[in-house]
Amino acid sequence: MNSSAGTQIVVVGAGIVGASVAYHAARAGAAVTLVDAGRPGGGVTADSFAWIASSLGSGVAAGLRVMATDEYRRLEAELPGLPVTWSGSLSWRVGESAPQTKPGQQLVDAATAVKLEPNLREPPEWAVWGPDEGAVDPVGLTEHLIAGAREYGAQVHLDVPVSGVRRDADGRVAGVETAEGPLTGTTVVLSAGVATATLAASIGVSVPVEPSPATLFRFRAPAGLVRTVVNTQDFDLRQVAPDRLIAAADSPERTLAAIHSTFRGAESVELLSARVGHRPMPADEEPIIGPVADVPGLYVAVMHAAVTLAPGVGRLVASELVNGTTEETLAGCRLDRF
Repeated sequence: MNSSAGTQIVVVGAGIVGASVAYHAARAGAAVTLVDAGRPGGGVTADSFAWIASSLGSGVAAGLRVMATDEYRRLEAELPGLPVTWSGSLSWRVGESAPQTKPGQQLVDAATAVKLEPNLREPPEWAVWGPDEGAVDPVGLTEHLIAGAREYGAQVHLDVPVSGVRRDADGRVAGVETAEGPLTGTTVVLSAGVATATLAASIGVSVPVEPSPATLFRFRAPAGLVRTVVNTQDFDLRQVAPDRLIAAADSPERTLAAIHSTFRGAESVELLSARVGHRPMPADEEPIIGPVADVPGLYVAVMHAAVTLAPGVGRLVASELVNGTTEETLAGCRLDRF
């Protein structure tokens, strides 16, 4: 895409990815408008487990994941006060042989595992320790990104539904239609989660993204029960406040039983709530990021593992849109692979 610092960018979607794109593009000098039907991070971002899981996964997103820790550290320097907790992560599977570790991981024994998680009833024979990993408050981070975008001049329209993408007589993007009237722009970034497919379809573009349900449980728990991000065959689990745990898992009953059996002092843990979030899952489960060849000015940025990838993706997308670069790290993420 031929771009310049004078680009007028409309970002549709104020979840964590859209907020990151808006912040980075505004910081790079673009005139940015961010629009969302709800509040910052009010969609699936709010229901994310929000693990900065830089070592998980493979495929075209692996390169983006490897960057995640450094990208978050950079963002912390740019936006002081980000709600990030660098607790590390501890993963194991009962009854399985120890895996090969990936860069940034360490294989640890039971003695080390119990030092990292002192309340374990039966420390596993082996565990994978990710010392550089952590977690975020996803809504708080999204709000910080939007505040940062505003400081660089971005215009933000919340609680304003977008009904479609506008095109001029030559077929080029001209902005979006909203419930409050049109918003103009020479580039439109669709980063609206599962709604991305519907908005793209309104101008004849197919984006193969479907909602993928995931349940997040919240528990009342004793302070300090869990110290790291814990990943087992039963749950992803972390402490988010002195008296609160969250878990990504399938069954509330099995999850609660697993917490009781895994940690000493967990007898008082009780379920408070369960929410189902609908993650935007591309057909091949890899991010879709890049320009749409058939519609000049249209750009798509939609993915799973949005919390992990958002800081790096926002920076790279802004570089492509504002500076006119072609980022090699995004080469495997283009829509035209389908």
